Amino acid sequence: MKRKQQLGEILLAEKVISRDDLELAVELGRKTGKRLGHVLLEEGILTEEELVRALENQLEMPVADIQGEYVLDNRIFKTLPRKYCLENSIAPLQFKNGHLVIAMADPTKFAIVDEVRFMTDASVDVRLATEKSIIAFLQGGSAMASSTRMVDRSTDAGERVTFSGGSDGSDNLNEQKLAELADDAPVVTLVNGLISEAIDRKASDIHIETYEDHLRIRYRIDGVLCDLPAPPSREMQPAILSRIKIISKLDISERRLPQDGRIGLVVDDRKIDLRVSIVPGVHGENAVLRILDKSSLMLELSSLGFTPQEVDTIRNVAAKPNGMFLVAGPTGSGKTTTLYAILQYIRQFEKKILTIEDPVEYQLDGVTQVQAHAEIGLDFARGLRAFLRHDPDVIMVGEIRDLETAEIAVRSALTGHMVLSTVHTNDSPSAITRFVDMGIPPYMVTATFNMILSQRLIRRICPGCKEAVELTLKRIDDLGLKGLLKIGSTIYKGKGCKACSNSGYQGRFAVFEIMPVGEKVKEMVLKGASLLDIRRAGRQDGMCSLMDQALRKALEGETTVEEALRLGSTEETEFDDLV
Repeated sequence: MKRKQQLGEILLAEKVISRDDLELAVELGRKTGKRLGHVLLEEGILTEEELVRALENQLEMPVADIQGEYVLDNRIFKTLPRKYCLENSIAPLQFKNGHLVIAMADPTKFAIVDEVRFMTDASVDVRLATEKSIIAFLQGGSAMASSTRMVDRSTDAGERVTFSGGSDGSDNLNEQKLAELADDAPVVTLVNGLISEAIDRKASDIHIETYEDHLRIRYRIDGVLCDLPAPPSREMQPAILSRIKIISKLDISERRLPQDGRIGLVVDDRKIDLRVSIVPGVHGENAVLRILDKSSLMLELSSLGFTPQEVDTIRNVAAKPNGMFLVAGPTGSGKTTTLYAILQYIRQFEKKILTIEDPVEYQLDGVTQVQAHAEIGLDFARGLRAFLRHDPDVIMVGEIRDLETAEIAVRSALTGHMVLSTVHTNDSPSAITRFVDMGIPPYMVTATFNMILSQRLIRRICPGCKEAVELTLKRIDDLGLKGLLKIGSTIYKGKGCKACSNSGYQGRFAVFEIMPVGEKVKEMVLKGASLLDIRRAGRQDGMCSLMDQALRKALEGETTVEEALRLGSTEETEFDDLV
């Protein structure tokens, strides 16, 4: 009888590891009691894929193509709990006629195979798979399975998610039929689960997209869109969209026009607001649900990532009796949170504060907040005019996007009011040119602008798998940072782990570009200078660019250089004197 090769022998024969690696792992295994494969993985000597290939040879066991060949059947979790599968790295691939096919990262755990056989009362066939593919399968699977993880943790979706108020369908489905579909238990469970899962994974948005032959569901996590591996069938789309419309108080029969609504819900005693936007597409309606978790709102400037010196600068400007304080950046960059933190600071001075927002994202005690309703004529400009008759000290406008609103905001700042607002520009100097381009005279800009703060959210390196990397000349050239970073400098990256779903990142933080509108900037604006000249003047007045800040954070190990470079070009950076 042919002797079965040992795992170490196979790895040596395939030249995956060296003899020294093997001896080290064997010694560590004796001390810790861990298997050879686990030790090699923990020490970073071996990858999961390399281990699985070696086990395939040793055990003569096939490797399962989890993502390409199988769809998770949620019914299996009635007898084989998902939590048990996650804890033991088991993926139930197929259950049919009393026969269960599973994938395991370590199929030599025969006791677990016996437990599965006992729990399911089925014959069990074992396949090999990497642990990360098993975890991804269990956390994703089909959208129905993925979105009902909440049910496994609380038995009933309603126990965790409570709606407090706040579709698409084929043309041959009438309103009554859509309502019936939306109230079906599987659809209710699916939608509740999608929301709960998104909250658990700290997603900021849920995207439901309709195409000709399939439905796509994605979460935006840390600013990046992540697909659910296998979304529900296209046929479920009318029911899903109708359910979302019902709980967000929208017209279930209207499928030709855009609709906006909100959902108020409680998840595990946490108050969550969802902003719902539904837009009709060529192949049916699409929905985006923006998640606003009130429990995670930070309203202290010091907790947002500002340095103590920056906090003092912002507070000094915000406490002035008049002028404009603008926060610039794209959608989803945290502008509103920063404005709320500034309002939180101003409240202590017993000032009359009025805001007009679209929508009012968070309610602040002691602040009069007005919801804009463009459909009835209550836009930012009309709200601002009304505010001036209410004797305010501080006015906050959700966004300045047109000449009328800009003119009223500037005149309000000239007549003794502090005006806070946001503007969608790439950086702080661009906010000035935006106002001039809209038609605000340069002399009014220089007379009213106190400070412009631009910000971005960038991903943080996962602390669980963070590792240092020494920069080589080739690496610097590949990054396009020749002359900015030095050879031998240390940067960091995340190699991927369970905690970050193998992305290498976990969470986000803000980087800021603070531009006080000083004398040099005002001089350039009055001269009608270019954006480039205004930016250079801003630097002379003490501004540090977003790219400079991001690259500094990369060298400090908070983010990667690649993530910093997502902010744009390095042409204007002066980072070379920092390394």
